[in-house]
Amino acid sequence: MLARGFQYGTAPNALVIGWNGGHTAVTLPDGTPVASGERGGVHVGGPGAYQAGFTHHMFLPMELEPGGAPPDALPPPPDAPAPPPDAPPPPPDVPPPPPEAPAILVDAPAPPMPEPVGAELPLPDGAVIANT
Repeated sequence: MLARGFQYGTAPNALVIGWNGGHTAVTLPDGTPVASGERGGVHVGGPGAYQAGFTHHMFLPMELEPGGAPPDALPPPPDAPAPPPDAPPPPPDVPPPPPEAPAILVDAPAPPMPEPVGAELPLPDGAVIANT
């Protein structure tokens, strides 16, 4: 991980990874905690990289998108290692800029499917498509 730019410890505005001998979880730069394998599948929420049982932490410094961390982002727990002394201060709370791409409407009809490329494959022997 060191070769990929990670550093030991934790820091604000960074991808933080916490682990022990049996589990790993992360906290994204915006403060969103993420883990997988707990309660089945990927879980967003909880303590993320700052779980009490984690004995190791590393972080990858990252620049936040405009707007910075959300106001409800979880701060590191009190017993988390201190950030490096040269860590930049968190950005001021400002609303995010409007999206550049047009909004995607959930109840809008889907665009038409592209035409298939090449010849249609034959059905296996005895196979029938009931809805044709």
